[in-house]
Formats: sequence, C-alpha cells, structure tokens
Amino acid sequence: MKTTIVLILFVIMVSSCNEKIFTADVNCDECYIDKPDKADLAISVTINYKYPRVPLVIYKGNIEANDIVAIDTAESSPYYIYVPTEQYYSVKAEYSKDTVTTYAVDGTHLRSLSVNDACDSKCYVITNEKLDVQLKKEFQ
Repeated sequence: MKTTIVLILFVIMVSSCNEKIFTADVNCDECYIDKPDKADLAISVTINYKYPRVPLVIYKGNIEANDIVAIDTAESSPYYIYVPTEQYYSVKAEYSKDTVTTYAVDGTHLRSLSVNDACDSKCYVITNEKLDVQLKKEFQ
C-alpha cells in the first residue's frame, strides 16, 4: 500500500509541468522571470467587408466609470494595446452600418500570476489578457 502511494505521488510530481492556474495550462516558454508591470491586451473584433474599421474605446475599470485609457480604430483583429497589469479593463466596440449602430462590450482583470511549481524556476504568466467584442452572426 505504501509503495502505491509513493508511486502515485511520484506520477503527480512528474506531471506537474501540466499544472493549471485558473484552468489554463502553464506554457513555461511564455513565463517571465521578473514580474511584468505591463502587458498586451488582445481585443478580438469583427473585421469584414461590412466593418473594415471598428472604433474602440478602452477603459480602466468599468465603462460606467468613464476612465478612458485609449480611443482608437481597429483595422485588424486582434487589436493590441500595451497597458499596466493588475487592473480591470473594459472595451466598447462600435459597429455602424447605414443607420444602425451596434455596440459590443467586454471586460477583464489583467493579471500577472506567480508560477512556482510548473516550470524550472519561479516565474510569472499573464492571465485574462483577451477581450472579445466580435459581433455574433445574428447581428452582422
């Protein structure tokens, strides 16, 4: 019985490279030695013949707080913006065609998390870096 427990613990330790942090596999190649204080937010938008350019407003915090970080127009997807970590961000995309305007919103808390056991040494990964303001098919 004792041998079985030791064997199970050994298998768990060997497979620790597949350790999960908030349900995401840790890719040690994307780990930072020093804790990053800034990272890219990746904002997925719908870019097509109807919407070749999509105006975006990026907010620190909730949209209702109206703390604008940037106003820009996406011409490709994903759209990247480099911002401080450990903050909550929201984005509003505006899709206008003829007299119809549709808004898409999303938000996330951009974080850098410590990884202690998954890689060869302690490092940091970026989580919650993706926002999705793509239009669903029924709204296109």
